[in-house]
Amino acid sequence: MKIGFVTDSGSDIDLDYAEKIGVKVVPLTVTFSDADDVVHKEDRSFDLDSYYSKYDSVGDFSAKTAQPTPNDFFTIYEELAKEGVEEIIVVTLSSGLSGTMNSARLGVNMLKRKNETIKVHLVDALNASYSEVLLIEEGLRLQKQGLNGNEIAIKLREHVNNIKTYILLPSLKFLRKGGRISVTKYILGTLLKKKPITVVNEEGKNEVATTVTETDEGILKILELTSENFSRFPKQVIIIHGNNLEFAGRMEKQLKQHFQDVKIRTRCTGVTISAHTGPDVVALVSEF
Repeated sequence: MKIGFVTDSGSDIDLDYAEKIGVKVVPLTVTFSDADDVVHKEDRSFDLDSYYSKYDSVGDFSAKTAQPTPNDFFTIYEELAKEGVEEIIVVTLSSGLSGTMNSARLGVNMLKRKNETIKVHLVDALNASYSEVLLIEEGLRLQKQGLNGNEIAIKLREHVNNIKTYILLPSLKFLRKGGRISVTKYILGTLLKKKPITVVNEEGKNEVATTVTETDEGILKILELTSENFSRFPKQVIIIHGNNLEFAGRMEKQLKQHFQDVKIRTRCTGVTISAHTGPDVVALVSEF
């Protein structure tokens, strides 16, 4: 039985890598504060370097993301059907952070009206960024073991609990812009020069885990939180950064000091995280 895999651009997956492993990517859309309702798709045409440069060149720049439409997912489902796929596994951004999962589900309803034979299995990552890719990679491994689509989806929903994401924000500015914190907390945090560390909880929502004053302090705290004070260690980690290789390098240096023999990959995030955190964010996605 031929199985197809789908994810969204919020996964931060490299599109060449997605093509190599046979994964379809549904793009989110983004609008910029310096443009009049111009909608950009986070696909191959999206200029990530230009996007990040706007934070320096455009005063008070911000970006706003929007979930894909149900038709965006339906179109991908139809493409896979034409390729002979009989089962589809869809891994999306956390339903606690985005309406992407709902669009994927509505796209399934559209597909059923035209083709009732294809089975679509939806997997809520309850997370963001490269956690989705880790689930996709696990799904591909399970496929090679001979599991069918439903069996893979069940195991992936269980595997969600083995992935954790901690994010160090450079400031509270963009959380305030997005209405994620109150004015009082923003003013207090700014006066105290606090950098929040957020975690995606079991409900797939962001919550503040703690605050720090310096970047290196924050990176160490993330490692402590991830490993439960260095009592358990992930089998692999992904360093996610907001176009700041220096911060990513600092994270990697501390990882190698404290997490021996762990597999490390580094990825620059697209707009899904950075639109809510601003540039210079650094995060750690860990798989246990």
